[in-house]
Amino acid sequence: MAATKSIYRSIISVIITAFLVIITNQSLFAQAQVRIKDISMMSGNREYQVIGYGLVTGLNGTGDKGEMSTEMMRGMLQNMGMEVNSSQIVSKNAAAVVVTGMLPSYGRPGESFDITISSIGDSKSLMGGVLLPTLLKGGDGQVYAVAQGNVSIGGFEATTGGGNRGVQKNHLTVGYITGGAIMERGVEDRFARSGKFSILLQEKDAVLTRKVKEAVDRRYGAGWATITNPGQIEVTVPKSMSDDPVSFAANIENLTLTIDEPNRVVINERTGTVIVGNNVRISKVVISHNGIRIAVDENNNNGGGRNRNEKQASMVEVQGETTVNDLVEALNAVGATPKDLIAIFEAINAAGALHGELKLM
Repeated sequence: MAATKSIYRSIISVIITAFLVIITNQSLFAQAQVRIKDISMMSGNREYQVIGYGLVTGLNGTGDKGEMSTEMMRGMLQNMGMEVNSSQIVSKNAAAVVVTGMLPSYGRPGESFDITISSIGDSKSLMGGVLLPTLLKGGDGQVYAVAQGNVSIGGFEATTGGGNRGVQKNHLTVGYITGGAIMERGVEDRFARSGKFSILLQEKDAVLTRKVKEAVDRRYGAGWATITNPGQIEVTVPKSMSDDPVSFAANIENLTLTIDEPNRVVINERTGTVIVGNNVRISKVVISHNGIRIAVDENNNNGGGRNRNEKQASMVEVQGETTVNDLVEALNAVGATPKDLIAIFEAINAAGALHGELKLM
């Protein structure tokens, strides 16, 4: 009998231990574990803007009517050894365009990248057009790439009888060419040229910056990482890895740390999208909107939120210092629309009762 009780006690002890482990793990997983590379980028790992002016041909009568494309065509033909007058060029099958793109970071000659083509004349559509070879220059005036290829606009225009305009899908005067530009010269970037590189955080947050530094210190010891300003940490490459600083940076990018959940409400008024961080809280406030009266009462002693319907309006009452999630649930219960939520959040933020960042898109 004593042996049986001992076995039962051992089983209960194991169950309790397992239960505590589950609770501990749940609390850990509730915190956001991220890699440094997920919230930052390395210095030098950036793109460069390039721009050029070119000509799209092969259009089905939807090109420019003005003189800009005509003069560009005449100049192009002259460069190819053909002498023509502007009056001889009467086609509407060409359009003057601006070509833009982003040189990839650490790009080298022969590497391709995507480009965007947009009309700068009075062309009606670039559908079916071909971009002639176009020089793309950087901010320093140097040619970095040449672009050409078939323009894709991802849309169409359908006409009704008599040539009247009918249905149009997407924008017809802006197109794209995937891999349409080829680099002719690279960007002279060398990673950690001075024996140092910087970690550039996506969010310029002092607390997060300190956490990243502490993560590096825990792995390599103090002195290798220095905070230069909120959002930037300068890292010194050890002499033992001076011949391979990229591997050292890769090791740092894979370090993990715990970050706080963002206290942010993101609103896209055009689409009616509302995204709310779980830690955003609301202080005592009363709002009336479209027949809905919202009261956040700090003295509410009913143990939580409650909804009650009145004859003239819906009353939403939630406990003070509540989370936005509680408020949203209460508003959904009385039929509030996304448009109502957007207006309510903007009003709460204007009243200073929203404890978090409100970001409008």
